[in-house]
Amino acid sequence: MNIKLLLNIWMIHNIYLYSFFIFIAIISLIYLFYNFRSSKNEISNKIVLKNLLESFDLELPDELKALDNSSADPPKYS
Repeated sequence: MNIKLLLNIWMIHNIYLYSFFIFIAIISLIYLFYNFRSSKNEISNKIVLKNLLESFDLELPDELKALDNSSADPPKYS
């Protein structure tokens, strides 16, 4: 086989390989962005902490004692 033909084939395969790795990197960044963004607000985190401490029968701080569980729930109309 001709050396120029082999080099052309090798370059085409490298372009596909680089494109594939760039595609995987972009998909990974999108995945990390959607899974590790801080979409939870502070109130829901405090409610989770309060429930966890209550389940272990630990003393609650004053800030968590004043927190109402129903404040994060949307109002229900009947």
